Amino acid sequence: MPLKAHSVWHALRALTTAIVLSAGLCPAQAQAMTDGIAVVTSEQGAIQITDENGHSFSPNLHQTLLLNGSRIQTGEGAHLFMALSNGVGVGIKGNSEVVFESYQQRPFSAKQQSIRHEPSKSELSLQITQGTIALAGNRLSPISELLVDLPSGTIRIHSANCVVQRNDLETVVTACDKESTFTYYSPNKTTREFFVGPERLRLNEANGQIVLKTESMTPATLPEECQQLAAATQQASQRVFFKATAPGETPQPVLIVSPDYFEQPAARPYQFNE
Repeated sequence: MPLKAHSVWHALRALTTAIVLSAGLCPAQAQAMTDGIAVVTSEQGAIQITDENGHSFSPNLHQTLLLNGSRIQTGEGAHLFMALSNGVGVGIKGNSEVVFESYQQRPFSAKQQSIRHEPSKSELSLQITQGTIALAGNRLSPISELLVDLPSGTIRIHSANCVVQRNDLETVVTACDKESTFTYYSPNKTTREFFVGPERLRLNEANGQIVLKTESMTPATLPEECQQLAAATQQASQRVFFKATAPGETPQPVLIVSPDYFEQPAARPYQFNE
């Protein structure tokens, strides 16, 4: 697929930023990675999370989770939205199963924390067994990794408002807007293809062969269900601010109040008679 002009610009900008950030790392920033955290911003229906120790539980609203090595399963009509400490939003629809193979993050200081960009480096690798998951990560650092492992290859998301759908027949990856970019790698890493939204990648395995099909889209042709899920996941990513604590410690999640809250009519302590 020929690269578009703005996709080349995105790739060059990411490469330049990564070189600058890598060159500017100080010893304090090069410390070991620790488990990243997530906060539940919305949950509904039957949801089961099994952590890396095999303990299963149902999440609660605003609960803080350790996703590293966990498996999430959702029932019919259920959904789960989470804000991750690396700035990524995750939305999981009903009848889905997702495995967080790894979620590690480098601790960050108060000077590094920001709501505009990821404060440090992170490595997030997940696998979708079935169902639908949305990922919102347009604040992700260029030196971080966000990977979706599939039987038919690997998706590396660079800047994303993406939806991944998988069933017994195929896997569909949709980049929902022009800011969304990802790269598809074949299972043996011999081939790769770069995508810029709005665009869709379809993958299926027929007779042991991987069939790859791309579809260029416009905002008007993007399925409404896909748009709604992507928008809700983007909102989830902005609902929590992760505040730096002591060096090397887990950041403290702080809920961000919606602007609508401040537009509510205030109760008056008194009233004038007319």
